[in-house]
Amino acid sequence: MKIIIQIFRLMFVLSLFCITISVCAQTNDNYSLKDRWTLKASIARYKTAFWGTGFAYVGDNFDPSQCRKMANFKVETNYGFNKFIEIGIFVGFQHYEWYNDFSYNKLNKSLAPLFGVNANFHILPFFVKSKNCHWDLYLTTKYGGCYLPHKEFDDPVFQVSKYRQEYGLGLGIGYYFKNVIGLFAEGSVGQYFFFKRIEVYSFKETSYELKDYTDSNFSFRIGIAAKF
Repeated sequence: MKIIIQIFRLMFVLSLFCITISVCAQTNDNYSLKDRWTLKASIARYKTAFWGTGFAYVGDNFDPSQCRKMANFKVETNYGFNKFIEIGIFVGFQHYEWYNDFSYNKLNKSLAPLFGVNANFHILPFFVKSKNCHWDLYLTTKYGGCYLPHKEFDDPVFQVSKYRQEYGLGLGIGYYFKNVIGLFAEGSVGQYFFFKRIEVYSFKETSYELKDYTDSNFSFRIGIAAKF
């Protein structure tokens, strides 16, 4: 079912691509993003380590499909170095949950800072010859990190780094009203799960374990943008 949903998402983005080409393929002046600044704010839903129950992980009872999806917010700025390529940075935060002991009754919520770099390769300049085109269509790649103020289980037994990473490649599309303020959406594939390493207590073995439970390899973001 999840694969079908991802396929429909990609089909939606590709459909917008076709609409963009048909709407903007009029010709006169070169459409270029050189020396253009773009500011974006966006949100996505990322899987997190917990889904809010007080007795989350016991033995084999953990179901990765029930991971809670929580807000992942980013603000990014990009600069167009030439007609096709813009490079930028982003910052933001990720909501997540953590326990401060192994009694499973003190669930806490926190914000983890996000940061990273991204690059966009714009496709429309190959086809569009109008400076007034309101559309953006681009390939995007990102690499970023997330620093957890608290580990999923705040216990010295588990020497797991608080730094986690994300990366991916995707397709983005945007539309600008009055060619200044607009909306955009991005669909990407890669690594989008900061909580892969989950710490668990196993009653069967009466010992603590460290396991990999799940990944999230698709991200869909929506947001607002301004170019100047």
